[in-house]
Amino acid sequence: MSAIFSSSMMGRSLTLNGPQASRNAARASSSRVVCQASPAIQNIRIKLRSYKVPELIESCEKICAAAAASNATAVGPIALPTRRKIFCVLRSPHVNKDSREHFEIRTHQRLIDLKNPSAQTIDSLMQIDLPAGVDIEVKL
Repeated sequence: MSAIFSSSMMGRSLTLNGPQASRNAARASSSRVVCQASPAIQNIRIKLRSYKVPELIESCEKICAAAAASNATAVGPIALPTRRKIFCVLRSPHVNKDSREHFEIRTHQRLIDLKNPSAQTIDSLMQIDLPAGVDIEVKL
């Protein structure tokens, strides 16, 4: 029941003897992987942050409109989790340690992916006038 398996890789030959050789030969003949080069798909990921939701929504609409005008596909806006930062402050500086006030800052976030952008898409994104309270992070 012993079989001989022979393979050549980069000019080297490998010979296996024994019961595992027949299993390896069956695997080698049935598992052929063909790799094809696919064209690279360009993506632009835009992450928007703001304390105010209406300004954030307005910015998202402007970006999606600019992408649609230049035949790029816009995916989003996707709402990301809101970050809450809570500050605890004493009401009076010298007495009443038990009396405190809580303040919070909420940072709202949105994500937009642009699939297959062109040079015209990037130019139109650079020309957009966005509100002052919106932070933009662009990754290519």
